[in-house]
Amino acid sequence: MIIRQFKPAQYEQLYKALAENAYPEPQSASYTVSLNVGAEEYRLRLQPESRRRVAALQALRIDRNENGPRFDLIIGGNLLSALLELWSSQKLRTS
Repeated sequence: MIIRQFKPAQYEQLYKALAENAYPEPQSASYTVSLNVGAEEYRLRLQPESRRRVAALQALRIDRNENGPRFDLIIGGNLLSALLELWSSQKLRTS
């Protein structure tokens, strides 16, 4: 899990983007967002936290090929942190 704190205006934009564009998880406080990075497809699970923080809980890398999809679970480290940064920068730029 990776947690990032944002400035008040940034957090409001991101929270609004989650509410409008993300898929809420049933019986959970987290949301799932789709993110494409080059040819890679990711599903990133995010959870708004207190004190203007957003937690990236995990991500799935989806490799679609002729044999069917292959999934890789990402639960921490630099890649999860980078995905959170990419998603937040995209949403802050477009809002």
